[in-house]
Amino acid sequence: MRFPDDVPTLSSGDVTLRAHRLDDLDAMVEQCVDPVSVQWTTVPLGFTRDNAVEFASKTVPQGWESGHELAFAIESTHPGGKRRFSGTVSLVDRGGRRAEIAFGAHPAVRGRGVMTTSVNLLLDWGFAERGLETVLWMANKDNYASRRIAWRTGFTFAGTARRWMDHRGDYPDGWGATLHRDDSREPKSAWYDVPVIAGDRVTLRALAEKDAPAIVEACSDERTRHWLAAMPDPYTEQDASEYMQSSAARSAGGEGVNWAVADNATAAFLANVGLPRMGRTDAEIGYWTHPAARGRGVMTEAVALVVRHAFIDVADGGLGLRRVWLKAAVGNTASQQVARANGFTEYGRERKSERLGDGSYGDMLLFDLLASEHHP
Repeated sequence: MRFPDDVPTLSSGDVTLRAHRLDDLDAMVEQCVDPVSVQWTTVPLGFTRDNAVEFASKTVPQGWESGHELAFAIESTHPGGKRRFSGTVSLVDRGGRRAEIAFGAHPAVRGRGVMTTSVNLLLDWGFAERGLETVLWMANKDNYASRRIAWRTGFTFAGTARRWMDHRGDYPDGWGATLHRDDSREPKSAWYDVPVIAGDRVTLRALAEKDAPAIVEACSDERTRHWLAAMPDPYTEQDASEYMQSSAARSAGGEGVNWAVADNATAAFLANVGLPRMGRTDAEIGYWTHPAARGRGVMTEAVALVVRHAFIDVADGGLGLRRVWLKAAVGNTASQQVARANGFTEYGRERKSERLGDGSYGDMLLFDLLASEHHP
């Protein structure tokens, strides 16, 4: 195919896919020196205008002429009202009517739906005009912005390939997902955001790296370790980081949602609360408190906020659940008190079902609360 003559122009609303041009160079440099682009893509470090010239005048045309990589420039309206280069989206031929999709956005248009529209335009064209059967998406593990676009456009998440990606000589784990030409262009699973929920004394928010030292203190505490014996021992900041990563992955995979509990006055991390296992209409709630925050009603209020969010209709921003349940060890009276203070009903017991910190196995009391019983 000849460049730029054979490059089609594809449009939807404010977004246009077209051939790259030399007047895109300034915006290309802005994108490729952006820290997010540097972190998640393989743009050359210290990207310059010369790099942009080579990409636009050599790399992209060669990709079209060989048919190996068909790259489109994205054009959209930037804040301020000017239409500019907004990123690149491409299909890389993998043979057998298969292709891999790749994309990167200018920082000015991120979070505005530009890339989702661009990906859908490219997929429509690839399936209709290039005869593709299946398109593969891959990204470095923890690149949630890229994963969210794949999720929105109907890709089915296929798992994690260990040490697969080639990232400037390093080999991080890679996420993969696929889309067949007959698949619908809508999410195939839930994605649970972590909304900020403010209470009288505490606020629920997403876990952050700054919480790691407090998480280590809480999870190294003797009392915490007795009731939650499965935690790593010793508990390190690496364990805290992996816990936060797994929490984010559960949200993205539609498996659960987790919050940090922060003090309204100081913003200090006080506790952890979440819905780690979610079904279609019910969920388990789990929680633990930093030792410095015990006895202050922190967890009672945090659980109340989570329960309220769980029972609010989806249309109103909640989770629309009909039932929330939890387990508490027979000897863990503090956890039981949190449940009872929030209106949970004890409905059963699991005998010798959980290993405790002293190596013994303890009974677990079962509590639940129905949406119809909830009176915040």
